[in-house]
Amino acid sequence: MSSGKYAHITADILARKGEARPWPALTADVPPEVRPWRPAAAMPPPPPEIKDRSCSIRMSAHDYERLGILAVKAGVSRQQLLKQALDEFLAARAVQYGCACLGACNSNCGSAG
Repeated sequence: MSSGKYAHITADILARKGEARPWPALTADVPPEVRPWRPAAAMPPPPPEIKDRSCSIRMSAHDYERLGILAVKAGVSRQQLLKQALDEFLAARAVQYGCACLGACNSNCGSAG
């Protein structure tokens, strides 16, 4: 390390976080007015996507195979078939109980049935 290839770390070459600047010799051809050190206003990040929650289901090997065959015949995945079946089940229960939220809302509409 003492061979002279490296500069000594001194306060002259250190910069605080966010205050670093390009080496003047590399950017001497561009006027300083054109080189903003920080962007004027950064765009806010897009809102996060609402992700589906996961839930597992256990089934026999026979039912798993039958579900796979149906998925191939319908041209969809097992997951899509299960989501469709759940949607139909919840819609039927919503009609039965007279409330689309099945009591999951704050208006207490699920207790009327």
